[in-house]
Amino acid sequence: MASAIRVRITLLAIILLAAVGGYLMETRNARHNPRAHLERIPLNVAGMTGQDNRLDDEIQDILRANQTLNRRYRSGEDTYWLFIGYFGQQEFGSQIHSPRHCYPGSGWNVLSMNRCDALSAPAGILEIRKNKERRLVLYRYRTRGGATTSEWRLKFELALASLLGRPLDAAFIRFSTRLGKDEEPAAARSRLEAFARTLEPEIGQGLPF
Repeated sequence: MASAIRVRITLLAIILLAAVGGYLMETRNARHNPRAHLERIPLNVAGMTGQDNRLDDEIQDILRANQTLNRRYRSGEDTYWLFIGYFGQQEFGSQIHSPRHCYPGSGWNVLSMNRCDALSAPAGILEIRKNKERRLVLYRYRTRGGATTSEWRLKFELALASLLGRPLDAAFIRFSTRLGKDEEPAAARSRLEAFARTLEPEIGQGLPF
């Protein structure tokens, strides 16, 4: 009788441990596999009207982002674009692509590269041209360690998060606008920075960090 009781207690203990272990594993996986809520970023904000545009399948395959937002905003005669790529689980050797390399690969000439400190976090700024079209681009990477414009910092954050067992998610955020025919880059930059400042709080609501 005593032996049978001990067997039952042992079996119950094994079942209980298995249940607790499964719960902890599910909790850990959920914590380490967060998702963005890019749908929370409003289409219409501060008098601007937005329209979502679907990315081509080929571009999606190259980006390998878990979630993307590709949106055009209009404010009077000015057009702006917002792109966000959220990567839920980065992997070594397949980090987020740098716009400094992607634009030339798409036929754009990079006319200048600078740093912008007029926003809530540092951003890189590019002036690019293809044929007669000129654009200004503000961009940054976001991780749980903060914002950066450096690909090396992005790699460091990934390595550190991996060592500490933290989530390996990150986001690429890009604001851009087309320059008018006779518009000076300084004027376009002022417009673009104002556009970015308007959307920064909204973007913060859509990302998990």
